[in-house]
This record gives sequence, structure tokens and C-alpha cells, in this order.
Amino acid sequence: MAKVRTPPIYTTPTDAALAFYQAFEAKDVDAMMTTWAEDEEIVCVHPGGTRLVGYDAVRQGWEQLFAGDARLTFRLDQVVTIETVGLAMQSAVEHVALGSDGTPRGAAICTNVFMRTPSGWRMVMHHASPAPISTTDNPPGPLH
Repeated sequence: MAKVRTPPIYTTPTDAALAFYQAFEAKDVDAMMTTWAEDEEIVCVHPGGTRLVGYDAVRQGWEQLFAGDARLTFRLDQVVTIETVGLAMQSAVEHVALGSDGTPRGAAICTNVFMRTPSGWRMVMHHASPAPISTTDNPPGPLH
């Protein structure tokens, strides 16, 4: 009999965001999808990618992204968070590095939206776009 993975309950939007980036770095589709609401209204846009709407489309997008050999790491900087009773929004600059040596790959500006569900906070939107080249160097801060 196959073991059923019990989805975690994220008690804060920050917990859900941390799990999202950990799943991203691990290239773990199942862990990634536990951070998302099981809803047909979820939306995901990767830098330069098309708009993915609905649970199945979002999952397929992550499967395609994780199929590549590149292993990415993220550090968030300039994090702005707004939280209400049922929704939270996080805007940040994602500093992206490639491979085990941490070769800088660039930066993206992201918006993550979380909704409080009966099973805890879940992502309902992730939108990332390439960040413009900046003349000021801001060292990446800790992952939030």
C-alpha cells in the first residue's frame, strides 16, 4: 500500500513562502504543489513565460521547469509584505544563483499572493519577471 503524504499546514504566509522556495530549490514538484491552493483560480507566471491558470496547468509548468538540469538557489531581498485576515502579498527581488558553486544568474522581481484556507496558508499567485539591470549593488539578504 502506497504511503499517502499528509499535506503540511502552513500557519503563516511566511511559512508557505519558505516552503515554496525550498521546494523550488529541491526541484520537488509534489512539495511545490503542497504550497499551492488546490483551486482552479490559481495563477503562475515564470519570467518570460505564459500565464498558467488552474492547478493542473500550474503543476505542468513546474514539472517542465524542474525537468531541466539547472539547479537554482534563491535569496530574497527588499521584501515587502502586506497581510490581512485572509490574504497576504509578498513582493521581493529574487537573487537567483545557478549550480552548487552559486554562480549568479540574475534577479527577478516577484509577487507572491497567499490565501488562508481551511488547511493553512497557500499560494494562489506567483508572478516573476526579469529585474532590470541595476547600477547599485544590493547584496542578497536572508531567505524570508
